Amino acid sequence: MAGNDLWLSSEKSTDHFILNNDTLNRVTRMNTLPVKCRIAVLWLGLLITPLLQAHPGGVDDNGGHVNRATGEYHCHHDDCISPFFVDPTAGHLDVVSFNIQFLGNFKNRDDTALAALLSPFDIVVVQELVAPPFDGTFPDGTAYRPDTEARRFFEAMTANGYDFILSEEDTGTKDKIHVNSTATEWWVTFYKPELVELAADLPNGFLAGKRGNHDDYERVPYAAAFRTLTGGNDFVLISVHLKPGDRNADKERREHELDAIASWVTANDDDEKDFFILGDMNFKNCAEIAAIVPTGFQALNTGTACLTTNTNVNGPKPYDNVLHPASSTNGLVKGGQFEVINLIDAMRVPWFEDFNQPYPGDDPYNHNAFRVRYSDHHPVRFRLLIGSDDD
Repeated sequence: MAGNDLWLSSEKSTDHFILNNDTLNRVTRMNTLPVKCRIAVLWLGLLITPLLQAHPGGVDDNGGHVNRATGEYHCHHDDCISPFFVDPTAGHLDVVSFNIQFLGNFKNRDDTALAALLSPFDIVVVQELVAPPFDGTFPDGTAYRPDTEARRFFEAMTANGYDFILSEEDTGTKDKIHVNSTATEWWVTFYKPELVELAADLPNGFLAGKRGNHDDYERVPYAAAFRTLTGGNDFVLISVHLKPGDRNADKERREHELDAIASWVTANDDDEKDFFILGDMNFKNCAEIAAIVPTGFQALNTGTACLTTNTNVNGPKPYDNVLHPASSTNGLVKGGQFEVINLIDAMRVPWFEDFNQPYPGDDPYNHNAFRVRYSDHHPVRFRLLIGSDDD
């Protein structure tokens, strides 16, 4: 791929993303957006030269414009084409996992830019949501307190056509949960309702009843089950955030967590075979991935040239991954593809739209400034085929 592409790819040619006609058609509908939404197509590494400018009166070539405050696209003409068009005949689903550090904690996060970057993807699984976005009640009947910063990200995502499933409560390493702080996390998965629906008949929800200080998990993982509207494929996405740290004890804890998740999958695979474990697994190097992935499972980000997924250029790590049962998902996962979306490259344009000061992603890299504004992880993406179900 070209040096200015936004995709990081492993050295294996079979792992490289191929820009096919279908993908190009989807991107072409978006190539006339204002700057902030144009980042939604930059992830494909396309060079649009020259960049198209909005027409006088705030209307672009699609016949509308993006509300800069919310990221929502407004049409002004009857023949307007929404740039967030979803093609239900594409034949595949693009799934993204994204650890957004302490989502709901930082007041100056650029939610609009992040949502625009994610908007072309069909399902987005997010880790590290530290507070709920809206009013609601915990399973014990007590009310939880909505968070303004979390709500802003959810509003930016729903403005881009997403529905979402939010866990019923938070989970953490200590006994005390139900707190709006970085001590616990909520789980959320965003999805395009034109393509998939929730599958309540499949295994879903928390993997364990006790949500705090669990013997098997640092944070109890959460399963979201889906069924495609075309083709009838169903599958389960298990979002995880494993134990961090470089000590042997931390690695052993991560291995124990993965073994517990694998046991849960085995206990629930009588009717459903397509399980994907995805998220921040805090692997410290490629060798650890090979050493602790459970028997009978495969990692998409693997090998001696595994891809680093954190944004800190001074300490690159292959934290994020996707695992699946080796024997049961060959019909859904496409070619073992695993891609890292370069968040540093993708956020450069929206940064200079807002600020005149140096971009924290440039040399010298300012990690604290970058993670607060955007995140400390790159989004990662893999692809699922839509066809006849293989369960």
